Amino acid sequence: MPDQAVINSRRTGINWSTCITMVVFHAASIAALFMFTWKGLAAAALLWWISGSLGIGMGFHRLLTHRGFKTPKWVEYFLTICGMLTLESGAINWVATHRIHHSHTDAPGDPHTPRDGAWWAHIGWILTGTAQQHDEAILRRYTPDLMKDKVHVWLNKWFYLPLVVVGVLLFALGGWSLLMWGIFMRVTVGWHATWLVNSATHMWGTRRFETNEDSTNNPVVALLTFGEGWHNNHHAYPRAARHGFAWYELDVNWMGIRALQLLGLAHDIKLFKDAEPSVEDDASVGILSKAA
Repeated sequence: MPDQAVINSRRTGINWSTCITMVVFHAASIAALFMFTWKGLAAAALLWWISGSLGIGMGFHRLLTHRGFKTPKWVEYFLTICGMLTLESGAINWVATHRIHHSHTDAPGDPHTPRDGAWWAHIGWILTGTAQQHDEAILRRYTPDLMKDKVHVWLNKWFYLPLVVVGVLLFALGGWSLLMWGIFMRVTVGWHATWLVNSATHMWGTRRFETNEDSTNNPVVALLTFGEGWHNNHHAYPRAARHGFAWYELDVNWMGIRALQLLGLAHDIKLFKDAEPSVEDDASVGILSKAA
């Protein structure tokens, strides 16, 4: 059943601080085109992988949200800090949003379903919706595991600090080009790549599994997000740490998890064969109870 508390939490006014940040970063990204250097591009590419793959795909999503594998705490915190470099809010807020999405996929309460419009799913929900800013009651309901961890609570509060530190270092090492490409261009492109998972993969692609929502497998989005675009696979088996089920479904995030496993830094890895498919499986995050 729909979670009325979640439905009621959807905001209708403009999120001014978020909108201003979006305008500044998009404008700076355009300016970065006039400051191109190969070093700047290399810095952006490296940080895109660190933040998008290690941080969002492996850390925020497959580890923290779905507990698809386990790591030592220091690795968990490291991956969390990598994810903070995306400026997609703190891990607790990000995880809450995604767990809500899985509890109400393409139904009332879903923060960013394309059934409310493609623009809404891609960016509208950030500009005028929840923008991943949930009240404490929602956070305690959907992220009780993370809310009990004082380190995660602190990191969630100061989620922008790693980006500031890296920005200062880039400017000191390479001036404006490294700063504009490594921070503004990279963050802006990363935003849109992540948002395409919310929008495009619920509108265009193929469906291996007949789930009761609109998720699809989209190879373009998978390429841009290091494997997160195999979204129909993911919704069919939410806990699976591997999203690319077939040999031709490139899943860089899964390669990263396997690398951690080989180094002895990841264990108890969940695969699609470990559980029956479930599209409304709140147990996929390991801690949720069914929404009343």
